[in-house]
Amino acid sequence: MSDCQVIPEDLTDIPPGPRLAQALSEITLARLSGFDSVKVLQARYRQLSHDRAQLMAAMVEVGLCGVGVAGDELRRMAVPDEFSADEVRAALVLTRRAADAQFWLAHDLVTRLPPVHAAMDAGVLDEPRARVLSDWTTELSPTRARALCAELLPRAARLTTGQLIEQIKKLAIALDPDWAQRRYEQAIAERKVVGYRNPDGSANLSGYNLPVDRVAAASGHIDALAKAAKHAGDSRPIDHIRTDLFLGMTDGTYTGMDDAVILKHLRTVAQNADAPDDERSGPGDGAGLDDEPRRPDDERDGPEDVSDTEGGGDERSAADDLAQHGPAVAGMELRVRLSTLLGRDEYPAELAGWGPVHADLARDLATSMTRGQWRFAITDEHGHLLRCGITRVRPTGSPTRSAGSRQVVELQIPAATLRDLASGDSDALGGWGPVVTDLAHQSTNAQQPSAGDPARRFPGATLRRYVEIRDRYCVMIGCRAAARSTDTDHTRDHIRGGATVDHNLGNACRHDHRLKHAGGWQLHQPEPGVFRWTSRLGHVYHVPMRPIIESLPDPIPREGPVAPLYIRPNDDWEESSIWDDTRPDTDTKPSPRPPPQSDSHDDPPPF
Repeated sequence: MSDCQVIPEDLTDIPPGPRLAQALSEITLARLSGFDSVKVLQARYRQLSHDRAQLMAAMVEVGLCGVGVAGDELRRMAVPDEFSADEVRAALVLTRRAADAQFWLAHDLVTRLPPVHAAMDAGVLDEPRARVLSDWTTELSPTRARALCAELLPRAARLTTGQLIEQIKKLAIALDPDWAQRRYEQAIAERKVVGYRNPDGSANLSGYNLPVDRVAAASGHIDALAKAAKHAGDSRPIDHIRTDLFLGMTDGTYTGMDDAVILKHLRTVAQNADAPDDERSGPGDGAGLDDEPRRPDDERDGPEDVSDTEGGGDERSAADDLAQHGPAVAGMELRVRLSTLLGRDEYPAELAGWGPVHADLARDLATSMTRGQWRFAITDEHGHLLRCGITRVRPTGSPTRSAGSRQVVELQIPAATLRDLASGDSDALGGWGPVVTDLAHQSTNAQQPSAGDPARRFPGATLRRYVEIRDRYCVMIGCRAAARSTDTDHTRDHIRGGATVDHNLGNACRHDHRLKHAGGWQLHQPEPGVFRWTSRLGHVYHVPMRPIIESLPDPIPREGPVAPLYIRPNDDWEESSIWDDTRPDTDTKPSPRPPPQSDSHDDPPPF
């Protein structure tokens, strides 16, 4: 057996380029320890990003080269033309679509977003993240695109592409609220439903450009019913149950049925289904986990120190619970600044698990969700959590809490802002005065989250809610599963003496919960809300405490009017049909970019 090869001590610090390439060429992967193999993987990735940036620069130069035979004279076009990508296409034997996509991405990064290209060249940003920054800022003005990239580049490498897209959306809304709202409204104006066949003979039914709040509510409703059916004993795969619910709600099968009757119908269907034994359980079922998964009734208001899953509590089935409470089962969660609801700013809010929404939509959603549970999160000047709880007060004239609603509104407010609002003119708050008064009162009297018996098996409602608000998402690096949809996990397992207190609890999605229990990873919580994962190869990954209120830039004034909404003419509605034999193009990648307009702030290439 060969001895392990020792990698250079400074491998992590070698900048990408010829020196790093030389060091990597002398390493034999099969002779590395597991720990060092990760270091080499990271170094290879930095080198790859550098090489891709250099390749992009070469593509741009090829596309700008003037027509003519090579000679002493350097010919360059000011901007690419229609055929600039064809030389790249022929030289690298690419399809025209692939050549166009690669060339215009390279040109966009080199000319419109040079700091992004420079970050790739330095090995600190990879191509997938660079592509996200390019694709998702195309519609922004050059000034706003530069401001957005300057804000995100220092931390982009620590975000997954999904997290990066969410951050771009938030910043874009903050920088230009009117543009973001009109863009959303234009998309909604083009909403449609399309059905089409697949090559294998099956078919798809899809809705496009739908309101995000209604899709979130519909998804939550279907998911809650499907899980209730599983709790009631339906052995079919949950995706099959969701599919039956989706079709039953659209093809007329469930016409006139309430949720209780739908669940009874599903039980009848399940009894007639012959599901294979190997589909009834598996390693994904969560066997062996130290903490119980979330139950459908976990969000019900009740005594603050009683766990909803504590032994001796409510033992009704999920189906019975849904039968009593009716259709209000969608677990939509809106996170929004109180100042935004008061109309004092236009910062984006967030639908947990669905991403940011513009301020006007957030205000409409909050108005429609007054029957849900309203939480508050009071923060320090840096946006980190100080106190939290629930308020049963609603704006004047609004419906109050309904026990059947699973919706949640999280009101976010800095402590200093809350003091100013509470001591200011109450008439200026309109119907929100009672809410502000209640939050101000609770800010000085809120119960400490760790209150209760640390030896108990499950956290009470107050403690569980505090941990959900504090963690925001699953505590694994890069995971975007909203905390309310995850398992409440003891960092040090309860069975091994771990206490049920805030600094030993965290939220983990089912996969990452199993990663800790069955995947060989270890989890520590050195400070409340700060997590440290140790992989089975020995590498340590830190997850800092997430802020409740993120720092966002102030809006940049628009340069010109917002384009009016376009509504497609409805003259031929009798001839139209949902069914379409041609599968729609659902590729989310943008079309090849035309030559960009010149920007007086940009220097001409080369850079």
